[in-house]
Amino acid sequence: MSINKNKIIFVILAGGLSKRFGGGFKTFAKFNNKSIFERIESNLKTNKIDIVINTNFSDEKFINKNYLIIPDLEKDFKGPLAGIYASMNWLIKKHPNKYWIFTVPSDTPFLPNNLLENFLSKYDESKQIFIARCDQKPHPVVGMWNVSLINNLKNYLNGRNRKIMDWVIKHNHKFIDFEENNFDYFFNINTINDLYKAAEIEKNLLNK
Repeated sequence: MSINKNKIIFVILAGGLSKRFGGGFKTFAKFNNKSIFERIESNLKTNKIDIVINTNFSDEKFINKNYLIIPDLEKDFKGPLAGIYASMNWLIKKHPNKYWIFTVPSDTPFLPNNLLENFLSKYDESKQIFIARCDQKPHPVVGMWNVSLINNLKNYLNGRNRKIMDWVIKHNHKFIDFEENNFDYFFNINTINDLYKAAEIEKNLLNK
């Protein structure tokens, strides 16, 4: 059985404090004259699915692009799971005809062009969670989550738990594999040095 992509909404998770980056919205940091966010946005928009932003900060760059902002419902920056929970809660209330949120972090500039296509082609109706994996390494922030898990996730967060994979393995889940292309598609930028590394990765790709 396949899944209709109209039942899905993209959520860009940008709720962190970016401490290792020096603070601020690292998603708007640029390398090779283009921001991380612009790269993610360009990739996701090709799928013609609505995009919302999970963040705990207001920023005119998001507002100017007319993106809906979904803040965490939980306080104290409980990590990506808090953003997933808030997004599930919003989707259930505002779009009860949609059942899945597809999350990507705001610091991954090299998402594969076939990201959604690969997930949908390997859909299994018996699973509630789908997680990206590259070279056998899971990337749990890149995932598709069924909103029916909302109460279970709320209880998990109330128990002061934050580790994504610890929660994932409690449920029917499936890894969606991507072949490594001399680099990790899900390379994420945590520090300024990572930004320089991303510039080198892109330069090498363009020179191939």
